[in-house]
Amino acid sequence: MKRYWTLVFILLTLPALAEQKIGYIDSQRILSEYKGATEIKSRYEQKILEWRNKAENVKNEIQKLQKSLQTQSLMLSEEAKLRKAQEIEKKQQEYQLFIQSVWGQGGEAERLNQELMQPLLREIDTLLTKIGKEEEYSVILDASSGAVVYADDLLDITDRVIESLNRKYLPVETTGKIKYYVFKFKEEDSESKSSNLGGRIKNLITTSIEGIGGYEQIEPVPLKNAKNSLGILREEEITETEVSQILNMTDGDFIVMGRVWMETGNIFFEFKAVDKKKGQAVITKTVDVGVEENLTKRIPEQVVPEIGSYYK
Repeated sequence: MKRYWTLVFILLTLPALAEQKIGYIDSQRILSEYKGATEIKSRYEQKILEWRNKAENVKNEIQKLQKSLQTQSLMLSEEAKLRKAQEIEKKQQEYQLFIQSVWGQGGEAERLNQELMQPLLREIDTLLTKIGKEEEYSVILDASSGAVVYADDLLDITDRVIESLNRKYLPVETTGKIKYYVFKFKEEDSESKSSNLGGRIKNLITTSIEGIGGYEQIEPVPLKNAKNSLGILREEEITETEVSQILNMTDGDFIVMGRVWMETGNIFFEFKAVDKKKGQAVITKTVDVGVEENLTKRIPEQVVPEIGSYYK
């Protein structure tokens, strides 16, 4: 009767809808082809399986108790028989209560289904509302409900809805950013070592490159694995050849390496940008920093522009 009145309503309102934009979906197809629904179904079925196994275990216990009573009946006193019979009855009651609590009306299975499905249905409803408003649909019907007995396939937006819902399950696209890393600079004299200039220059270059955008550091795990495979313990001792090998073992595009030293109180450093495609240093430059206070200014002025120019 409900379907009949739905059909009558549509027939009566066709003249009013003639100039309106109408679409329809097949909700059953959406629920079967949407990967989010598949995940929910899997989680639901896993829980159902756990409940069934638990019920089966209790049932097996009851059968063992019944068999035990039968085989020992002649040897047991009336009092012992009564106790065993009461134990069996108690287990049977537990079994029935468990079955009812899980599969009965309003039971755990029903509640779990609602709990899992509600967010999914809200997600689908939100998407349909978005499509409806953005594309000015007057009506979007559900063929699975019996509200549509015939419609042109051109009005079917089911595929579009499924594709939109499944987008988040597509492989994550790469960021398109240039991958790099900066090794600690080799400190060539005691003054440089005592001031940890190699580590400070590394950090300043890293911060400056990050600041211009479009770059991101090589993932730490692949980088560490590559260093371990080459037996590199101190990155400031690394050679240009080893840097090139590390780039080939990772997804990095270039690595900055270098050395730093002091002369008459002034700081000097040489840096190299080793490129993966070229397999060698594409930038080599010596920078006269002067006094220590100039470090934070010289690196953005003379290191990063060189790198940005090459990898623009």
